[in-house]
Amino acid sequence: MGGGLNAALNSGRTSLQTNQKAIEITGLNVANVNTEGYSRQTPNLTPYPALNFGDFFFGTGVTVGSVGRSHDVFLDGQIKDKSAEAGLENSMVNPLAELERVFGIGDGSLSDEFNQFFDSVRQLSTNPGGEVERQMVLQRGELIGNAFTNVYNETQQVVTNINNTIVSKIDGVNLAIDEIAQLNNRISAIEKMGQEANSDRDRRDLLLKGVAEAIGARSFETSVGTVSVQLPNGMPLVEGDKATHIEAVYNGTDVNLELDFGTTNIALDRSALGGEFRGLYEVRDVMIPDVVGRLDQLAYTFATEVNTLHQAGTDLNGDPGQDFFVQPAAVEGASSSLAMNITTTDEIAAGSSAAPGDNTNVLSLLQLEQEQTLGNDTFVSYYGKIVSTVGVEAARNRQAQEGFEDSLIQLENMRDGIDGVSLEDEMINLMKYQKGFEASAKFLATVDEMMGTLLTLKR
Repeated sequence: MGGGLNAALNSGRTSLQTNQKAIEITGLNVANVNTEGYSRQTPNLTPYPALNFGDFFFGTGVTVGSVGRSHDVFLDGQIKDKSAEAGLENSMVNPLAELERVFGIGDGSLSDEFNQFFDSVRQLSTNPGGEVERQMVLQRGELIGNAFTNVYNETQQVVTNINNTIVSKIDGVNLAIDEIAQLNNRISAIEKMGQEANSDRDRRDLLLKGVAEAIGARSFETSVGTVSVQLPNGMPLVEGDKATHIEAVYNGTDVNLELDFGTTNIALDRSALGGEFRGLYEVRDVMIPDVVGRLDQLAYTFATEVNTLHQAGTDLNGDPGQDFFVQPAAVEGASSSLAMNITTTDEIAAGSSAAPGDNTNVLSLLQLEQEQTLGNDTFVSYYGKIVSTVGVEAARNRQAQEGFEDSLIQLENMRDGIDGVSLEDEMINLMKYQKGFEASAKFLATVDEMMGTLLTLKR
């Protein structure tokens, strides 16, 4: 009889302790309801082994066998993939918005400068000997050269900003992969001892999402609880407790990335990257060189065409016309330093050799405004296509960014619904475990009373 009551006391004691532990776990869930990346924890209750008492087997209590962590592997993978896609588009938003500003078509834009330049040439054609009109042509020529240079310089400033952004993000990525390697080591050691590393796994998943967003890193879990992290091209970032750092390498003002393996470094081009870094590389190494190449072509053709026609005329001194602009040596770099060659008003070759003061040559220059000197395009329409290229890409980027952000929010909401904390559910659990705790206490009091009665009978 005493043995049975002792077993009952043990059952009551373990039930009391177990319900108390379950209440603590519920409290932990409630406390972390707003913690990013936190996964709901659940006590898994298991009975103690039954013992033989005479002809019967009696249970001896209950324990928290383990603390489960709610985790949907498929959903977690989808969130990481979508984070990488959203990161790529997010990183392009500011550089593309800046390029849209640089390649504008309003007042003060390069398109406006073309119109102003040819307007000054038109005014000169009505009064070819006028000092004011000649001064205006010189001024507008200098201003359009400055406009080309300003647009070029501002595109290079965007490149500088992108390089600075890349450098500023590298340390964060390296710190994250270092921490992932440390967590791998800790999680593996804890779980080998049969314990749970739920909080460490939450932290690791949050870091993995971050490196997926930043650099498109992919990850997969091994059989021993560690994760391997790789770049999109398969190069390793984390293997077990070993992390491989990404280093910034300067080439002039440009910044490129390399994987540092200690004895050797491997260069990373944009195809090796994903996420924010891929987006920054796309703008810096694809978009900007394309538009600058076309800007150079526009500057070179404009200067060459104007110079050719200007040389065909005669200035006010009766001398053959010189180059109007300093002739660019090549297409590449033409937009970066378009400058005036003539410096005085009498050097403007407006007339012909027969009549240096007439408007014969100015009329030829004026026709350049409407001529298709660049394939099927005039100077202004060619510039308009550059503007359109930037605008279309910026619009595509904004639409894609919004789409990926919406998808990511939906996935995060699904994850919160499946793996996150529901206050309603936790309140129900709290009442359930509280009732269990109260019943256990009542059960212990009853057994204690029975034992007291038994001892009284023996006396």
